[in-house]
Amino acid sequence: MFAPTQPITTTMNDFRAESLANEELARLQKYIKEFPVSYVYTHQASSKDPLTEKLRKSMTSNVKSSAHRSLLNPKNRGEFGRNNRKFVHDDQQVFSFAKDDLKNASTKIPARLFGPLASYIKSIGQISCSEIRGTCWLVGDMLVITNYHVYMLINKEREKQQNPNLPITVTFDYLRSGQTEHAVTIEVDEEQDPQLEDSRLDYKFLRLKECKGIQDRVPLGSIVRNRQLQEGLVIIVGHPEGNEMQEETCVVVSSYSWREKLRRRHDKFIERHIDNPDPSLHMTNEHLLRSSEKYKDCLPYDTSFFSGAGGSPVFDLNGNIVAMHTQGYTLNVEGGQCSLMEFGVQFNAICDDMKRRHIDVKEFFPNHNLDVDEQSMNQ
Repeated sequence: MFAPTQPITTTMNDFRAESLANEELARLQKYIKEFPVSYVYTHQASSKDPLTEKLRKSMTSNVKSSAHRSLLNPKNRGEFGRNNRKFVHDDQQVFSFAKDDLKNASTKIPARLFGPLASYIKSIGQISCSEIRGTCWLVGDMLVITNYHVYMLINKEREKQQNPNLPITVTFDYLRSGQTEHAVTIEVDEEQDPQLEDSRLDYKFLRLKECKGIQDRVPLGSIVRNRQLQEGLVIIVGHPEGNEMQEETCVVVSSYSWREKLRRRHDKFIERHIDNPDPSLHMTNEHLLRSSEKYKDCLPYDTSFFSGAGGSPVFDLNGNIVAMHTQGYTLNVEGGQCSLMEFGVQFNAICDDMKRRHIDVKEFFPNHNLDVDEQSMNQ
């Protein structure tokens, strides 16, 4: 692929060279375009740009977790060559870009978080009503928070079944698929509804009926922080697709570039279907590209969590909750859905909204203003 005077191994391992010849970059651009966007989202290389460390990181920082499961599995490599089998076998340079960032960035979290997270997951539950599923978590004594849109879906389900009394339940300890014998299920006490919610920021508080089975659970309101994230990694814990609890480490997409990245990803999917149009391919949540006010407080990231994970807590690498997973931008394709980008609402926005309602935020999130230095001193 590259001229023998400058082997790729030297370029990959020593970025003091800073750039490649324009001809080589043009070739790189060609192969990047051919790489299936559904596996790795790449920066559009240009023959005018040097292949610097920054560019390489940009090319691979938004690799989705599905790439980790599929791209790095030797059994699946043939699948990546179905349009250009030569790519898989001959062009290991771009493959190495993705593999390097997946290994060293996308899945790496501090081991010190393992202990706290193991405790926190006992306070994260699956909220359900008939066929509707979502995620919620304990904020305080018998008080949980979830997405407002999850609650609205529950109300629609009640209307559909013409049964306004369908119970809403929260199940904790659902950790193995299909195994709920050790789970703790509690009904929501709708007569004690806190009436604390907001449709724009997509949050809703609910109160559970008294239950001794969760008295030893750690309320997570004390680890909520209102710091606004712009980059880095986050950890989402929830019940995607209504399944057992799962965890995923995700790359935050910069707030100043997420619309550009989202549009580019969408266009790439459409481009791939130009020669073979699929009538089932269409956009959902298209308003994300147009809206500015509604999503100014969002935290965009790449994750495979979407349906059923609404309400999941989003942790930073300090082990604090900084956002709540809400929704995303998806494509309906070939009878299924493909997530292009997902979003969480940051707690700095939720805390500000509660203050505007003259609510004592510290009653729910007592340490929301604690910064990293203060937290370190108190630990």
